[in-house]
Amino acid sequence: MSETYSFSKERRQFREVCQRAFTLGLQVSTGGNLSMRVDDGRFLVKPSGISLFDLKEEGILLMDRDGVVVEGKGKPTKEWNSHFNIYQVREDVNGIAHYHAPFATAHAVAGKEVPLLTIHAKRILGRVPLIGLAKEGSDELATMVRDVFAHGSVTAALLSGHGVIAVGKDLLAAQNMAELLEESAKIALLSRLVEP
Repeated sequence: MSETYSFSKERRQFREVCQRAFTLGLQVSTGGNLSMRVDDGRFLVKPSGISLFDLKEEGILLMDRDGVVVEGKGKPTKEWNSHFNIYQVREDVNGIAHYHAPFATAHAVAGKEVPLLTIHAKRILGRVPLIGLAKEGSDELATMVRDVFAHGSVTAALLSGHGVIAVGKDLLAAQNMAELLEESAKIALLSRLVEP
């Protein structure tokens, strides 16, 4: 008899977003992490060490606000403290996506914000702050992430030397912000090739 897991609809959406991110090349290998607030004190979280492509619905962890796994097997992402800090300061956020998307991460490695050159990106993203360099999974990084996302207008940010983090009203909305940021970073880099 197979185990049944709670929040089946949310797990399905979670896996669909993971598949989409992998297909679009936002994340390869076992990197990146996602989370979804499913009620007042519980969250679905990608486990560490599993690629987005290989993640199954039953492999998604259910955690409480203390970071304790209450359903599922595996170790949660080491970036959980950054995710939880965002949830604490943003009641409007119910989904978070973090990737090492190549074009946006190129800007993060260079220590530069992504110039938002299209009308679409300016309108939707507004500004994408660059968060300072800190060790991944550290309390220092989580605090810096919290301080940036405490501003309600921020939907995406770059993590210096690391990658991107995007938020939304649900996980699909966060995914869309990450996709738009990656497109914007690609356009910014390509536009330099066509300058006279």
